[in-house]
Amino acid sequence: MHLLAIHAKPLNNSARVRHVHDDIEIMVLHSGNCIQLTPAGDVACRPGDVYVYPAGTRHLSATGPDESYSASVLNVLPSDLPGEAGSLLASIARRAERGNRLSIRPSTGRQVAAILHRSVREWLSPALGARSAAIAMVMESVVALARDTEDGPPPAAAGEQHIAAAVRWLEDYWMREVSIAELVALGSLGRSQFLARFRSATGASVGQMLLRIRLREAQRMMREGRCNLLEISLACGFGSQSHFNHRFRQATGMSPRAWMALPAPG
Repeated sequence: MHLLAIHAKPLNNSARVRHVHDDIEIMVLHSGNCIQLTPAGDVACRPGDVYVYPAGTRHLSATGPDESYSASVLNVLPSDLPGEAGSLLASIARRAERGNRLSIRPSTGRQVAAILHRSVREWLSPALGARSAAIAMVMESVVALARDTEDGPPPAAAGEQHIAAAVRWLEDYWMREVSIAELVALGSLGRSQFLARFRSATGASVGQMLLRIRLREAQRMMREGRCNLLEISLACGFGSQSHFNHRFRQATGMSPRAWMALPAPG
C-alpha cells in the first residue's frame, strides 16, 4: 500500500503517456481542475470527484496550460487491508470497471477527500503508530465508498445520519483540533444547515460538545491518577494547564485539584 499527495502545475504530464499499476489506484481531487485520461476517453475532473482504476487499467492525470490541482492518491491491493475491508475494496474496483469516476453523492466525495487527506499526512509522519492510523483511515474511506449508493436515504434520514456521524467523529478525535469543515464533509448537509441541526439534535454547539467530551476524558484521566494536570491538559487538547483550569472551573464550579479531592462516586 502507498499514499501520496499530488500538487500538479500547469501542463503536468503534457506528453499524455498513460501508465498502469499492478494494484488498485484511488484518486480524489481536493482543489483545482485536471483531465483524467481513462479507457473510455478524456474526462474533466473537478473537486470531490473520486476515480478508481483497477489493476492493469491504463490511465493518466494531466493539466492544460491554465490548470493545476491538488489530490490524494492511494495505491492498494485487497490483500493489504484486513478482514472485510479487502473484499469491499475489490467490490469497488469491480464497480469502477463500468466507469472510473465513481457515481457517488457529493457528500461522500467530500468525506472521502477529507479522510484520505489526513491519511496521507499520517502515512508520511514519523509519529508512533502513524502507519496504523493511516491504514485505519484508508479502511474508513473504503467503507464510505462501498456504502454509497445512487439512491441515498430520504433528506430527513440523511440529516440525522450526518449529525450522528459528526458526534461519532467528535468522540473519536476529541484529542486534536477538529474543524467545522471536517464535520460538514461527513454528510449531505450544508454548513448552516449542519450547525442548526447539530444544535437542535444535541442541545449544544459543536464547540460546546467538544468541550464536554474533553472535560469528560480529563476527569477520567484524573480519576485514574496516571498523569499530572499538565499532561492531562495537553492530552485533552486544552493547550495549557491554565486554559484547562479555567474551562474546568467554568463547567464544574471548582478547580481540578478540588474536584480530585472529592470522594470517588459509588
